[in-house]
Amino acid sequence: MTDKTLDDGASEDQSDAPWVRAAIQHEDRFLRMAAHAKNWRLFAFFCLALAAFAIAGNIYIGSKSKYIPMVMEVDRLGQVVAVKALTGDEAVTDPRRLVYREMFDLIEDLRTVTTDRQANNYRIDKAFIRLDGAAKTYVRTELRKAPPNEVGATKTVQVQMKSALRLTAKSWQLDWEEHSFNLAGEEVGVESWRAIVQYELSPSDKENVFKRNPIGFLVSDLSWQKVNK
Repeated sequence: MTDKTLDDGASEDQSDAPWVRAAIQHEDRFLRMAAHAKNWRLFAFFCLALAAFAIAGNIYIGSKSKYIPMVMEVDRLGQVVAVKALTGDEAVTDPRRLVYREMFDLIEDLRTVTTDRQANNYRIDKAFIRLDGAAKTYVRTELRKAPPNEVGATKTVQVQMKSALRLTAKSWQLDWEEHSFNLAGEEVGVESWRAIVQYELSPSDKENVFKRNPIGFLVSDLSWQKVNK
């Protein structure tokens, strides 16, 4: 009886011993450190997953076009009546009115002459954006015969478009009058002209081209001549 009591007392005294308590605290400390390390690993994996998702989203957004080509629909007087996209459900299905306006603008830009050299150069540059192939060569040749800035030193020329007749799916006949004025503003002559224009629509995804030629109107063949009446 006495021995058993002594053994139990020794056991109780041993559990309260300083080295036993230190061992328990040491074990608890390592368990807490292990739990903290596990939590940080989970947080790191979460951050990696979030970063991967963000990078994938940026790549997806970056692969999409930043510019949506839009065109302006105009009435017979050249006034804007609607704006639509070139692709998708809102795409323009009948661009003839736009082509009509583009051809008139092209002739006015190429044949109008003022005393302002900068204005002449601007119109010619604008027109050349819409010329391609044989048409560009033809216009260069014609402009060398009568450079707008040299003509503008003695007179001005105002273009009045008269009509546009569709010949084929991509070919039109344009008629206009050119009114010449001397530097005093007096009209000195009127001439009738006619041109045959062949074109195609080739919209560009380049921002600088799109801004100046939204519908991609390109004239591949062009010729004009004076009409005697």
